[in-house]
Amino acid sequence: MKVNSNDTNLASQFISNGSEVKINKPVNGKEQINSEMERLAKDIYHNDQPKEPKEPKEPKEPKEPKATYDKPMNISTNNVVSTREAEEKALNNIRIATVNLYMPGGEVSNSVEKMFTQYDNIVAEIAAEQPSLANKDWGISISQSGELEVTGSINDKEKSLISEKLNDNGDFVAAANEFKSSFLEHIDLGVRGWSSYDVNEDNFSKIFDLKEILDNSQGGESFKQAWNKDFSWLELNDNISSQLRRNAERE
Repeated sequence: MKVNSNDTNLASQFISNGSEVKINKPVNGKEQINSEMERLAKDIYHNDQPKEPKEPKEPKEPKEPKATYDKPMNISTNNVVSTREAEEKALNNIRIATVNLYMPGGEVSNSVEKMFTQYDNIVAEIAAEQPSLANKDWGISISQSGELEVTGSINDKEKSLISEKLNDNGDFVAAANEFKSSFLEHIDLGVRGWSSYDVNEDNFSKIFDLKEILDNSQGGESFKQAWNKDFSWLELNDNISSQLRRNAERE
């Protein structure tokens, strides 16, 4: 399209102010104006350009906030335990386990001491009937049923004799089962130490030889003077640790 010589090209000069575009020179024809406006709009559009201000709307009356949950809720203390309560319970269980596993007067020590007081009499009865057994290699384990079984490299007749003497002593059998049950109960509650080993109902008889425990629970002279008894819980702990290292797997 031709224009007067004094004119420049159509809309060659424009001022962009926000989204507003002004054309400085008049042009002829409605269609040409529309075409040029569309072209200019494409050329000057930017994503960060401010949007046209909207006409303010009449303020609405504020609504009351809608309640998220307006039904009362009760929490039963029997079913919900706080983290602090759970931690305190766990720490208390560890304290109880430590006392009963390792300390004098604990359940493990007491049960073995009960066996210890019966042990010399049982060995004496066996030696009276079969003196040669005193120097032979045999041991005592606890079956899953709670019966005492004889192990080692002796013949069946000798095993039968020893087994009869052991299981006929009700106090000894009861103490042996107390040792087993208290040990299994408290290693489940404890941490580290003996609780680091895999000991359970199925493998208990393969890990602990009660005869070895009893033969090695005799206190020395200094211990006897200090504690006024033969049974040593210190020697007991040492032997239990030794058998665990030799016979049990670490978890």
